[in-house]
Amino acid sequence: MFNFNIFVMIHLRYLILAGGIIFLLCIPLNAQEIGGDIVIGYEERKGKAITTLKRFTMRDTARVNALLDVTATALIKKQRQELLPYCEEAMEISRKLGYQEGLARCYKWKGHLYKDLMDRVTAHLYYDSAINLAKGSLNEALLKCTADAHRGKAWIYYEQENYYTALHQFFEALKYYEGRNKITTMNFYTNISNIYSRVNDYPQAIVYAVKNTTLAEQDTDKIMQVQAWLSLVEIYVRNNELTRAAIYLAKMKPYVPDPVQLMINSGYYMNRGLVYYMQRQYDSSIFYYQQAYKVATASRHSVNKTAALHYLSKSALKLRKFGLAKKYADENLLLAEKMNSKIGKINALLNLSDYYHETNNNTNAYALLQKAAALKDSVLADANINQINRLAAVYESDKKEKEILELQTEKEIQVASVKQKSILNKFFSASIIALLFFGYLGYTNFKKSQQIAKQEQALQKQKIIELEKDKQLLTIDAMLKGQEEERGRIAKELHDGVGSLLSGTKMSFINVKENLLLSQENKMQFEKSLSLLDNTIGDLRKVAQNLMPEALLKFGLHEALRDFCGLMQSSPGPKVLYLQFGENRKLAGTAEVFIYRIIQELVNNAIKHAGASEIIAQLTMSNNKTSITVEDNGKGFDKSKLTGAKGSGIANINYRVQYLNGTSDIVSSPGNGTSVNIQLMI
Repeated sequence: MFNFNIFVMIHLRYLILAGGIIFLLCIPLNAQEIGGDIVIGYEERKGKAITTLKRFTMRDTARVNALLDVTATALIKKQRQELLPYCEEAMEISRKLGYQEGLARCYKWKGHLYKDLMDRVTAHLYYDSAINLAKGSLNEALLKCTADAHRGKAWIYYEQENYYTALHQFFEALKYYEGRNKITTMNFYTNISNIYSRVNDYPQAIVYAVKNTTLAEQDTDKIMQVQAWLSLVEIYVRNNELTRAAIYLAKMKPYVPDPVQLMINSGYYMNRGLVYYMQRQYDSSIFYYQQAYKVATASRHSVNKTAALHYLSKSALKLRKFGLAKKYADENLLLAEKMNSKIGKINALLNLSDYYHETNNNTNAYALLQKAAALKDSVLADANINQINRLAAVYESDKKEKEILELQTEKEIQVASVKQKSILNKFFSASIIALLFFGYLGYTNFKKSQQIAKQEQALQKQKIIELEKDKQLLTIDAMLKGQEEERGRIAKELHDGVGSLLSGTKMSFINVKENLLLSQENKMQFEKSLSLLDNTIGDLRKVAQNLMPEALLKFGLHEALRDFCGLMQSSPGPKVLYLQFGENRKLAGTAEVFIYRIIQELVNNAIKHAGASEIIAQLTMSNNKTSITVEDNGKGFDKSKLTGAKGSGIANINYRVQYLNGTSDIVSSPGNGTSVNIQLMI
């Protein structure tokens, strides 16, 4: 029997995926690639640079710069591989001369080469070498090399979907370019905005998209303005702010269609069509998606073409133009199979399933739905592999470990040096002790040098401690962010997947009940089964809520904690009270999630282990400090037993407190309840 609830559930989930395709269309080109055809102009650029190089025969810095000017003509992998010998010669001369600027440019260039070759480990090594050469330097060329190396590292992390680390690298590069190069700065704003949108941090995405738009509207080329507007439209559409999206689409309208910038035309038509579709104005949606389809066909952009066909079919179906809907869906399926695009196939199969369902051919509709579900499982498996790859960010802490070992080696060398100096000073002091005045001066100098050496050792020890702390915090950061991302993913799967499936099952049972004649006994048994199913759905929603509460994302920390404490209070169970004092200020997203998890863990511990009848959770905020207190009147415990505890709850609390630069204190004894006090410097 065809289950329409399951049909709708899968359909809606892949509608979101289809929308994500459009978002990918508007990532801008690198600034250096905007100016012309990088393949056709390469031979001419290379020839001019080699002609200039022939004038510099001496192996000096001038030849190094000329060699690097030759390598700078390469912009893609094949070109860089061809010009590698010029870079090798420049690197050899630079090392002999101690020419740091030349070495830094060589390291950056080889980083680009290995990034193109997908050898990311080697690329990182060369980028890091360029960055280390420029540390503490005010040389403009070295600073630019550092910024370009950070940008190269950012793109590697972006391609690996390690978005938080990519953001850090983009911000490091932005420090140099902001205020120096408007076009490059705009590209950085767009990249940063896109990443924030990818991780669903739409407020921050909008901040940088607006920065990009503001900069673009300051005496910039109109095409750059339109690109900035389009980037902002993408975010507003994804965040369902259709009125604001329409404002910037109206600004773009006078410049579309552009005879050259086909991607801008495509982005405008796609987003305009999607806005009308979401507003249920399906005639207008069809019009703009037809324009998008024409642009995609002319530019041979298959991804855009399949996205346009998907929404053309959906819009036609909404208007009950069944023949047209099937035509678009069939064409989309052929194109997706030719592209080997799983998302395109899923969308096309869902369109066809919609068509057969609306035309009362539920057998075909269900068969196509099963094919879409099978493809969906394959896509989810790929997504899980990508999620696992993100955990590779934890191994970035190995770099900190390497720095610690280097500092320890330096410390040992300094200790040996101090001992050697001590022996020499004693020898000279004994030799000239008879020369009263000179002996006194020698002794004084010895004491001073010893004191300086001790101070240097103390500084080295402090550096090691700080690096160990940085390494630990980096590991904790990656671990906790990974946990929260996984909680959010599982909560979404439970709510959107299993929850919707159970709700659909319940509706199916109700439909069956209405169409069957049941005895009184069977009817009571049926009602009892429905009641159990309701309880299961309720329990599932509670689990999803605990994993990633919607109130925290929508209304903030205080509302989420108030909802949580209300949810945990049950009759005749314990009374859970939440109290808020001080300022009601907004914290960073990560801080709010961590504070919520700390209080959630403490309240759960009090309910599970303390046997308390009353629990009070209190959150107090001042200008630069946040205090957490959770008290219960339970049975208490011996604090000395915490050291050998097997559970991970207290460890997770300590990780989060340490990450937020805080301290914690537990007051408890058997029979006297428990009070946990946490002070966070945020």
